[in-house]
Amino acid sequence: MAGMILDTVRGGYDKKDVLAKADAYNSLILLIEDGRISDAVINAELEKIRRMPLRKAKALFFPCSGFSIPQTEKYFSDLEKEAKKKIML
Repeated sequence: MAGMILDTVRGGYDKKDVLAKADAYNSLILLIEDGRISDAVINAELEKIRRMPLRKAKALFFPCSGFSIPQTEKYFSDLEKEAKKKIML
């Protein structure tokens, strides 16, 4: 997953939303690795991250450039799997 690059496309997901969600996943993964978080908190945080909005990039009513939707969804799926794998260790 290291080195994952998301393409910029017209009408993709808003870049700020994607970066915020990616930061939340990565922060949670780091907490899990450090062992500073309980299972109940992990599950609550995962649910909160899943519910974070991913709006489509728009300027007024017109689409503008954002991150590719299929690539972004694959990236978040991979982050979710990595977080779950760290929990099982």
